[in-house]
Amino acid sequence: MTNNELHRRVSERRKRAFKKSLFINLALLIPPILLTIVIVLTALSTYILSLCLLYFILPMFYTVEKRLRYDIAGIGKPGFSYADAYKAFFTQNMGGVFGALGAVLWTLLLFFFIITILENAFPAIANCFPEAGGVVEHISELFVSQNADMNTLMDYVVENGHLLTRPLTILFGVSAFIPLFLAIFYFFDNNLSMHYLSTIVLPDIDKNISASQARSLSKLQFGRLIQGHRLKESFRNNWPYYLAFSVLYGVILYACSFISTNNIMVLPLIILLAPSLSLFYGLLLNYFCLLNDYCVLEESQELLLSRMPAQTRLSVYQTYCSPNYVHGEESAARGCFVPAPTYREEHPFSSPFDAQNTGGETAPSYENTSDTPRSDSEPSQKPADPTGIVIDLSGTKDDEDKEKNEQ
Repeated sequence: MTNNELHRRVSERRKRAFKKSLFINLALLIPPILLTIVIVLTALSTYILSLCLLYFILPMFYTVEKRLRYDIAGIGKPGFSYADAYKAFFTQNMGGVFGALGAVLWTLLLFFFIITILENAFPAIANCFPEAGGVVEHISELFVSQNADMNTLMDYVVENGHLLTRPLTILFGVSAFIPLFLAIFYFFDNNLSMHYLSTIVLPDIDKNISASQARSLSKLQFGRLIQGHRLKESFRNNWPYYLAFSVLYGVILYACSFISTNNIMVLPLIILLAPSLSLFYGLLLNYFCLLNDYCVLEESQELLLSRMPAQTRLSVYQTYCSPNYVHGEESAARGCFVPAPTYREEHPFSSPFDAQNTGGETAPSYENTSDTPRSDSEPSQKPADPTGIVIDLSGTKDDEDKEKNEQ
């Protein structure tokens, strides 16, 4: 399949998905987004403990993701609801479909790494605001002063810390941009794409193993084969959404940098306002990015099959055809991803004559092995007489008895 043909098929599949339940899916996406904003907004006030509540919101996101799959592939329950999602999460094996724990940890580690680097530039940022420059200088003096104790420092921060609201907003906003961008458009999407790919290669895999195991299997086996192709097509289709997110993030951060307060208790909410609000438009934009990624995976099945090693293809076929493999609606709609293997693929170390005896591949012919074709009208050449010592094996057992009697 050429690139133009792939792009045409992806575009057609995307248009069909848009016509189904786009607005309903986006409406169902808004409640979990608002709850996520509240959780992230209060992360500093709760010492990041509020992030644990994200797991209980994930089923609401899973509702939209499941409906998106139905719009693209036509497989599943058309009216998938929040109740169905919570049942799948807490009574079945779908709790690891997002890979949320790993994604959140990577996001936090990256955020702490970036803010550790940028904190050296905080005095320069604070000097851009007259009210904040003097506070930073006085805090630095209290740190190096031998006469000042910790209580004096804390009292000064409580009384004057609200003056640092604007530079802290810029510091946290800039530090959170890359982690949030990767979390929204890569960490979670990559996990979901790997799980989606596993359901293409092994339909109804969720009925046999957990969602996290299906993701891991896809990452280690199938996803690597088209990793470069998938990322290239993802950027080609989604770069306008990436650009829109970046521009909106810069505008929101710029607007939030003008917010000031006189209450130190409100400070954590203000400095996280821009990253929290970015989740609203970021997750809405990511809906279309995920749709594009799923369409690319659907139309890249031929490429994946052509790149799949023979051993992997045989393993997929045997797993799918195993009597212990549980089949369902996906199997009925998709069928086996790998066509039935030939005898030689199933028995790579067997003799070619074994395949002929078992009805598999025909054994190779050893007639007319020369490069020059021979016409049927030409008489076949008589083989030359053997030379050297010749052992005659034409005698019968009666001849041997006769010779014994004569002796």
